Formats: sequence, C-alpha cells, structure tokens
Amino acid sequence: MRRTTSSVFRPLLTFFTVCAICIIFDSSQFQKCQKIAIVTIITNSTPVTDYQVALDSVKCYAQTQNYEFLVLIDSDYSQFCHQTHKFFLRHCVVAQILPRYDAILFLDADHGVVNPKVRIEKFMDPAVDLTFYDRFFDWEVMAGSYIVANTLFSRHFLRYWSDFESKMPRVKHGSDNAALHLILAEQLFSANYPDEVELCREAYYKAQNTEEIGTYIACIRHIFGDRTDFGKVRIMKKGTGWSRDDWLTSGMWNAERDFILHGWKTKNGQLPPNGTFGPIPMNYAHWYNPLAGPIDLQKCYPGNTTWAYNRRLLGDKRRIEEKLGEYARKIERNKMKSIGKLHQILERT
Repeated sequence: MRRTTSSVFRPLLTFFTVCAICIIFDSSQFQKCQKIAIVTIITNSTPVTDYQVALDSVKCYAQTQNYEFLVLIDSDYSQFCHQTHKFFLRHCVVAQILPRYDAILFLDADHGVVNPKVRIEKFMDPAVDLTFYDRFFDWEVMAGSYIVANTLFSRHFLRYWSDFESKMPRVKHGSDNAALHLILAEQLFSANYPDEVELCREAYYKAQNTEEIGTYIACIRHIFGDRTDFGKVRIMKKGTGWSRDDWLTSGMWNAERDFILHGWKTKNGQLPPNGTFGPIPMNYAHWYNPLAGPIDLQKCYPGNTTWAYNRRLLGDKRRIEEKLGEYARKIERNKMKSIGKLHQILERT
C-alpha cells in the first residue's frame, strides 16, 4: 500500500513542532532540549481511577509539551529499593531512574495540570540540582513534588532521604516530609549552624504528635530564614512554585499565575456551588474540576494547548493573589506561635 503524503510528513511535522517548542522556550538558559520526565509513583494496590482526572491531565500535558510521563509501581523496584514505607520508597525509585533523564518533575498522583501552556523549564535553573517549594497551608517544604536534575548530588540526596526511613523517631509523625527538613538542615547548615541544627534534631525526636512536628519544622525554617537559594538546593516561596493546593481558593485559578493544582483525588471531587463564590479556602478534602469535561488524549499532540474549562472557576488574578497573601500572613503568624512552644518539647526528658 502506498503511503499518503500526510502519513509521510506527519512524523516530520511532529518532530519540528517539538523542536520549535524547545527553541521558543528560552535557549539562553538551556543549550539543548532537556530530556525531562514527569514521574508519579503509586503502590500496587492503588487504582489509577482514584486519580483519573489528575493523571489524564498530566498525561495530556506531557504529550502536548513533549515530556515523558511515567506512572510507576513502587514494588517493581524492590530489587534496588528496600524501603518498606511507601513515602520513603518513592524517593529511592526516583533516584533509580534519574540517570535516564536530564531532569525529573516528581508529582504525587493527586496533582493535576490546569495550564498546559507552562513549561517545566520555567522553574529550573542550570545551577540548581534540587528545587522544592513551600506549601501554602503551613510552613512545610513540599515533599510530594520536586524538580531534580540528574547529578551526583541529587542522586545521593534522594538515596539518603529514602534511607532515612530507618532513622525515624519511635513516634512516627510526619513521615518523609518531616525527615526532609532535618536532611535539608544537615546538608545546608550543619557546618555553620551545628548547635541550631542539633536543637531542631532533638525536637524532632522528642515530638509526640503532629502539632509538635509542626514546631520542629518551624525550628528548621527559622534556620533557613528568608533565603530561597542554597547553592545546589532551592526552595521556592509560597505562590511562586509550580503547584499549590486547589482548596485554598475554592478551585478558582488564573492562567497568569497557576500551572498545577494539588488535591485532585477522584472520590473527593465536588460540583461547584450554585450562585456566586470567590477564591476563599474551602474544605481541604474537596476540589472542583476546572476542566469542562473528560480529556480526549487523542487530541493531546505537540503544540495543542487549547483546553476547555469550567468558566466559573476562572478567577481574577489580583483577587486570587490577594486572598492567597492573606492566607500566607495567617500561616506566618501561626508559625511564630508554634516556634514559641519549642522549649516545652526540648525540656521533655
């Protein structure tokens, strides 16, 4: 059978479209197209349908922007990763596959892309190996998503983080997230602030509940100060990273500031309320689907970033940022209150 003209040129068209996407982005920052993967790791018992909308949005985005998207089963890597806790195991899996790529965007399964026009490279810096961001609803560094470059430092960091499972306190609060803060402090500040790091470490191992873990994390963040860049590590401030919690603004978003929204678990999806509503916090377990219907993955080809949205959830940028700013100031006050309780934990025998 003869090949039609379209069948001959379609692969070439796709190739040149992909190259154009990369060149248009910003060749001054990256001398070549980076081989970037988006990676989500789930357990063998996790139904994909639990996160269908989120995963479909990421898959469509990856196809549109020519990134590879992998949904991996953690137990498939048991030959290399011997952790038993899924939250630590996942970082070992990322370290294991990292050498195949220039960089990886790791995402928990409940992260959904809302703005497919944004490229991951926007949040990358050639001088930075690991990029994290501040969570909005508290003072934690987010453990459920990060951008990691394929470097020796990054691979060692992820391995050390995953192996920290064996160093968890007897009262296991905070999981890999709490551990991340101590690891960051060890890596970044032990040389110049050894006493401060040890005080926070003591609080970590003496903490008896989630609230006290929050105080320990406030202790660590006090050492960090207002800085965002720490050499090979960067921690982006609230509202400047690639993702934020959906519920903070009742599902409302704006294309000028938002890329990925967090918290899209299928069973918790709700219909937006009738009438007028604004970008204010709602029940943190709920979310509203910003998309106007199911994603047709057949239409997710390079360069096609036109998605259909629920227009009721398209919010005003100024109004959204105003409300997020109010929430951020509230969290900062709560952090100060929390660190004031540090002495109570340290005095415990």
